[in-house]
Amino acid sequence: MPPRSAFVGACLLAALGLAFALVPASAQQIHRHGFAGKQTALLRGDANIRVDEKEHDISTLSFKSQPSSEHIQLMMEAGVGDSPHVNYYYETPKAPVSPVLSASVWVKATKPGTQLRARVVLPKEPDPARPESFLTMHVFGTSYEKTRSWEKLTLDDVPGLVGKHLPALQAKIGRNVNAADAYIDRLVLNVYSGPGTVDVWIDDLDIGPVKPDEKPDQGAPGLPGIPTKKSDAANIRTRQVQQRGGQLLVDSKPYFFRAIRHSGTPLHVLRSAGFDSLWLSADTPPEVIEEAAREGWFLIPAAPKSETVAANNGLTAFDSFLRKFGNTDVLFWDLGGGLTDEQHDRVYKTVADVRHIDKKRPIGGDLWDGFGSYSRSLDMVGAHRWPLFTSLELTRYRQWLEQRRQLTGGQPVFWSWVQNHLPDWYVANLTSRPVEKGVNPAAVFDEPVGPHPEQVRQLAYISVAAGARGLGFWSDRFLADSTQGRDRLQGMALLNTELDLITPVLMAAGTIGDVKTEWLDTSNPNVKAAMIGGGRKGTLLLPIWIGPGDQYVPAQGAVTGLKINIPAIAEGYDPWLITPAGPECLRHRTTRGPKGTELILDEFDLVAPIVFTDDQGPTGIVVEWQDHARRYGRLAARWALDQTAFEYEKVRLVHMKLVGMGVPIRGAERLFEETQRLYREAQISFSNEQYRDAYLHATRGLRPLRIIMRDHWRLATEGLDVPTASPFAVSFFSLPQHWELTHEVQSSRPSPSVLPHGAFELAGNLPPEGISIDRLPGWSARTGSLPSDKVVVAAGIVSSEKLEDPKKPREYPSHPNTLFAPSRPITRPDEGYTDAAPELGRSVLKLDVRTMPQKDLNGKDLPPRPVLERTFLSVDSPAVKLPPGTLVRISAWIKVPTPIQGDAAGGVLFYDDAGGEPLSVRILSGPRWKQYHLYRRVPATGQISVTLAMTGMGQAFFDDVRIEPMVIGAAAAKPPRATVLPASYTRP
Repeated sequence: MPPRSAFVGACLLAALGLAFALVPASAQQIHRHGFAGKQTALLRGDANIRVDEKEHDISTLSFKSQPSSEHIQLMMEAGVGDSPHVNYYYETPKAPVSPVLSASVWVKATKPGTQLRARVVLPKEPDPARPESFLTMHVFGTSYEKTRSWEKLTLDDVPGLVGKHLPALQAKIGRNVNAADAYIDRLVLNVYSGPGTVDVWIDDLDIGPVKPDEKPDQGAPGLPGIPTKKSDAANIRTRQVQQRGGQLLVDSKPYFFRAIRHSGTPLHVLRSAGFDSLWLSADTPPEVIEEAAREGWFLIPAAPKSETVAANNGLTAFDSFLRKFGNTDVLFWDLGGGLTDEQHDRVYKTVADVRHIDKKRPIGGDLWDGFGSYSRSLDMVGAHRWPLFTSLELTRYRQWLEQRRQLTGGQPVFWSWVQNHLPDWYVANLTSRPVEKGVNPAAVFDEPVGPHPEQVRQLAYISVAAGARGLGFWSDRFLADSTQGRDRLQGMALLNTELDLITPVLMAAGTIGDVKTEWLDTSNPNVKAAMIGGGRKGTLLLPIWIGPGDQYVPAQGAVTGLKINIPAIAEGYDPWLITPAGPECLRHRTTRGPKGTELILDEFDLVAPIVFTDDQGPTGIVVEWQDHARRYGRLAARWALDQTAFEYEKVRLVHMKLVGMGVPIRGAERLFEETQRLYREAQISFSNEQYRDAYLHATRGLRPLRIIMRDHWRLATEGLDVPTASPFAVSFFSLPQHWELTHEVQSSRPSPSVLPHGAFELAGNLPPEGISIDRLPGWSARTGSLPSDKVVVAAGIVSSEKLEDPKKPREYPSHPNTLFAPSRPITRPDEGYTDAAPELGRSVLKLDVRTMPQKDLNGKDLPPRPVLERTFLSVDSPAVKLPPGTLVRISAWIKVPTPIQGDAAGGVLFYDDAGGEPLSVRILSGPRWKQYHLYRRVPATGQISVTLAMTGMGQAFFDDVRIEPMVIGAAAAKPPRATVLPASYTRP
């Protein structure tokens, strides 16, 4: 087998990662321009020949990196003399001349000849012709030598270039020249390439290091007759944004935003990945805002709290925030995340403050509850949970999003955050290993991490299917890491391309209040198809793999011959499978019947966006898709190749570590070889310019990797009651640490429980109605709900009478009375076995949440509210003091007689304060008693406690809650039932 380095080394990393190496010193920075804005950036300079500028615009037809480049078309006459020139220039911040200074720009032209130059300012020397200005000179870089393909023009060894041209300058002015403190303030392109017409495209300009916080020098000399360029911010034409009828409109057209939270990843890299909006905090440095303006970003500023205390300049912090972003291209004002109903009055005042400055642009926020009241005052309403690495299944996350959208009433635009990061609690788990004193553990963690790109894709499409008409991707510092985050960036680039292609269909379907999503079953129980439509552009069908455990490690998610029956598809509407590398018509795989149109997908892979449309005219959407594939197909194939290469490297690294720990899985090497084979086929197709085939082969190469990861995860969690029992079993990348914990548990034995009153037994008689949990020393209850939920709650100790599980009568198979029938009863292997059950004492803990009866005006009973916004009831145990780092086993018996209603993301929860709610046991229904075990380490506080909770309506019972310190020593002859067992262990 080829080594891993050879496999990854074959990947040409040209799409997204080149800027990661350009990390300047703290006092300097790289200045970039991606020519992705709405206005041109190059200014016309001087020329010594006759030239006619035919076109000067932003082009989306050709670019080095998405979404656009700057295009110039010129008609030029023949040059006279040795140095004909037609100059266009770009003003830069001051770039001090030094050995590390360099500049570059990508150029594509119909003729060779374009040359990169730079103007060098000599601040120690006045210009003899204009003594009020500094003396300047030009240095020359490389020239364009190709035709109709992109080439990088560079300017390197600037001190050497200055020294080369300095003698000619000294001879011209007749004296020595002091070149100290020289700097570049302008890059110049001489686009002269001979007589006739020439088209030139310019993209991805870089120069640096430059001085931070420096604006282009307005006092620097300009070329004769050419005005000095104004700042980029002043040239921005802000687009008109408003919310109308539940739709976000930009320049009066429906708009689906794809935003990302800025966390340090270079903006041009994020732009290349297809994001169009940037979430910025109130303290974002001005240079980042200016760079975003140059790149044509929409901004979503996150506002501070509206204050009344004036700052030093006489303005409140909120006033300064509004002025800071007021002249930028704001998509909407974000008034905060996790907003609750109690904060509505403060938020409403902030809305009024914003409206005093900005009358039209939308105002939004991310809500935790209070959807009814906020939906009347906000234009944009968001909701989110972080399901990855937690016990929240994606099916329930989907239902929770749909419930939140329903609570808005369809009035505002509904959007959602997509988890694209490692939560803080998970990073803390990963970095819990000992490090040198004074060193930040997170800074030395360099092993592969998630989330998986496939999980981000699933979450995004689940949000779209649930009604989101805008997505925000919550990123982390790992996204800016060239090793840890690059596969996610490439996966999001492909995802954004797909979303861009289906957006016209999605937004033509109507406003959120009008659009209904119908979920269809498919031939595979783990694949559900969301049907959205049908607007004038067609009907959107989103088959999505939503299987159990996908929030931990994605399944292979591939199905051969997936069947879907779609109702109410009109005649003449053909299905088109949308991929970043091009569309495919599936007309030949459909059959019309009395119940609708049956569609067969020969090859389904996690998500397959399909559009039924008849818009196939010369200017129709199908032609747009085909044009898009011609422009972007090569780039999409490149992204897919790079993603497969990096995922291979990450999976292989963790797999080899697990094998070294004695945890192999069957057939892994064969699966790695299959990925390599598919990758090589993708490379061959790419070399042959068969970009759609290259994309398909590369994405197929990810499936064997998902099988390897999922098999490792199944092996690791086979002996656990729930995956969250181990804090390291919630991700493939932390499985080595899980097996370390497993070995420690196997070499230990639980000591008696140190949690007082975990059996909920009281001295004396228990009243028939029970008693409050507060009667137990150290135990307490908490609750909270909105008045609109209209519920009553109770937490108390009640009698265990009639709570035993009924014993199931044993059923014996009947044997026909034949010659071969047994002549005597045969003892079955499981004879005498009884299901595990708690040794119930006299009492148990009961949590009870029920709706208050409601009647209409006629006195008739109203049905209970189907969705609760905020109702929780929890019981907290007393904190147990143990040495920090002590390994403990936490357990409880739980019974949920009927399914919990009203909160799809909640249910009955059992967790500790070391793992928290994300690592909880989460139950919607469990009619029989079941014991659950969690393995945790005591936090640095030296205390650990347990929480028993319920969100939603229903009843739950708890008994025999324990916290048992694990004692290192000889394990019991028979492992306790709750011990983390090796996957190969079979219980007797």
